[in-house]
Amino acid sequence: MANLQLVTHSPKALSHYRQQMSLSVDLLAKKSGTNYKKVLKGELESEVFTVKQLESIAKTLVLPTYYLTLNAIYDKNIPEYIDHRSYSDKNSDDEDVYELNKLISEVYKDRENLLYVYDAIDESIKKFQLELLGNNVQEDAQRIRDFLDVENARLTVEGSDYYKAWRLLLEKKDILVLEKSRLSIGSEGLSLFYDVLPIIVIITSGQTPSRKLFTLIHELVHLGLRQSALDGYILEADNQTERYCNEVAGHVLVPISVINEIYNEKNQLIENIEHIRKVIKVSYDAIAIQLKQVGKISQSDLDAYFTNKQKRIDESDNGFRSSYKKHTTYNHFGRIYVQQVFSAVWEDALSLGGAMRILGIEKMSDLDYLEKKAFT
Repeated sequence: MANLQLVTHSPKALSHYRQQMSLSVDLLAKKSGTNYKKVLKGELESEVFTVKQLESIAKTLVLPTYYLTLNAIYDKNIPEYIDHRSYSDKNSDDEDVYELNKLISEVYKDRENLLYVYDAIDESIKKFQLELLGNNVQEDAQRIRDFLDVENARLTVEGSDYYKAWRLLLEKKDILVLEKSRLSIGSEGLSLFYDVLPIIVIITSGQTPSRKLFTLIHELVHLGLRQSALDGYILEADNQTERYCNEVAGHVLVPISVINEIYNEKNQLIENIEHIRKVIKVSYDAIAIQLKQVGKISQSDLDAYFTNKQKRIDESDNGFRSSYKKHTTYNHFGRIYVQQVFSAVWEDALSLGGAMRILGIEKMSDLDYLEKKAFT
């Protein structure tokens, strides 16, 4: 039986990128399906792995495989972020730390890919213009509404309860909005500030589409304050920055003038929500949250609203589970990202294989689905 062909790699690079992801040798071996002794040996010797083994290790480290063949180290330009999760949500378990680092590395890679696509089609990206004061809720809320041109926006309702329409407003302002599902890191959202193409990540696990709208604008407030932040459970946050972001987000989505005009204490909560929603194009959940924030309902009222809503979701087997569709790629990247990738393909600036790698898909049928979805 012939010996397996080994490829040359850089032990220095392997060790560096493993530590950068906060992975032990043992956990890297486990995650990549590689023998522990081989990984250990691979940080000392340069010919240890087969091509498939090196590719598996690179995938675990969220890197292009060729990075592991170079002695030169590539440092990711990831901004430092504030971790707003409560202490009980922070877990020092190696696997949990890796999952967080993996998330950040993946969305960083998505941003790098989109920057490459824009460059390939020679299209410029606007510098992020939103600047907030940080000490005036009403003024900052108005700045966001002006920035997004909400008054003139064409907002349509779908199964997302206006979330997708608002998401598109942000994407048109060259903000990269990404969705991540099935993550258990004690967080609902992440913002990574860049002068160009800042990132918002919506961690969809446990959030209905209706609820995601509030998270989206909360993260936009962080970006407007020039902050990079990993948020915990947003509505439960008790620190000053998180409360401020919540207040601003509430007034962006549901201005107090609308509440004062429409809210009637004699009506049931759901009736008030319905009446307000007829006037402004935001989600049911965003209205309920804002009513609590401005003192129209109590925390127990809000809790009861979400509890009753969850019961209806469970009974209908709908809600956030509907985001776990066969093609989650589109939900992750969003319409504009996918459109730009196809634009690069049409201009012969990107091959079909390159598009599939960027979008993380392996079947041509999935690529066809994404093209139709993004342009209809």
